[in-house]
Amino acid sequence: MKRLLPWLVAVAFADVSPEQTSSASTIASTMQQMSISFGVATASLATAIFVPDRFNASAPEMIQGIHKAFLVLGGLTVLSAIIFRELRNDDGDVVSQHKLVQHAG
Repeated sequence: MKRLLPWLVAVAFADVSPEQTSSASTIASTMQQMSISFGVATASLATAIFVPDRFNASAPEMIQGIHKAFLVLGGLTVLSAIIFRELRNDDGDVVSQHKLVQHAG
């Protein structure tokens, strides 16, 4: 996962001119924070749906509800990865210097 994150950030800035780098960094940071917030809200909503009476639920009911919420969140994560299918084979080559490594080797 640690190796994937810099690549994703690099692709985010691949088409940004040097003059726009500061603004792009601000927008990317804001989007990351919003994504975290939406993730927490979605997890809370999924848990509330599967454990509707959390004050009177027994431990096994709570665990079963949380397991279902995890499964739904995992499915949403897999579905969200579909957006990466829109990347072209050469996306990110400029920032990763992929072409330089291929020609040098």
